[in-house]
Amino acid sequence: MKNIVRIIVSALFPLVLSAPVAAFADPITYNLTLTPNEGSLYGGTGTFMIESAPSSTGLSEYSIFNGGLDNLSFVIDGQTFSLDHLLGNAFIVFQNGELYDLTFSEQIGASSNRFSLHTTSNYAFYYNNGQSVSYGTITAQPTVPIPSDPPAVSSVPEPKPFDLLGTGLLGGGLLLFRARFFH
Repeated sequence: MKNIVRIIVSALFPLVLSAPVAAFADPITYNLTLTPNEGSLYGGTGTFMIESAPSSTGLSEYSIFNGGLDNLSFVIDGQTFSLDHLLGNAFIVFQNGELYDLTFSEQIGASSNRFSLHTTSNYAFYYNNGQSVSYGTITAQPTVPIPSDPPAVSSVPEPKPFDLLGTGLLGGGLLLFRARFFH
């Protein structure tokens, strides 16, 4: 019986220590607006979700292959595009905290028609098997305010009070349990 309890306590202890770290993996959702230029036909709206806030300095990259891009979907001309039928990789790049690049390609149905969205502040939407293009600007706004980058002195985020309390109580309980049954 003591061996079973020892195995359970040994397995739970690392989970208790890592609990506060998991509290900081809050994904961020952005709303997209694609506004066509004069003479272009198609604009649209959409959303994407990234695993963490982009840095306010330098480049922050998120992709399907390398991680960080959890969701991407948008509607242009009544057609919904998502990661379900993605051709290749999709990636989003922020420069100094602002959307800089969004690349996405999807094939519609079994036809050879391919809808692509490639952008660097502006977008080009290719349709009719790449024979036609609609141009415009693209903007992204977070659905909730993004916290600013932490000060350079503190690279470790501060845990939430209830996470700390729960982790401390659980860890203390495990230590008391261990001391009672194993000593």
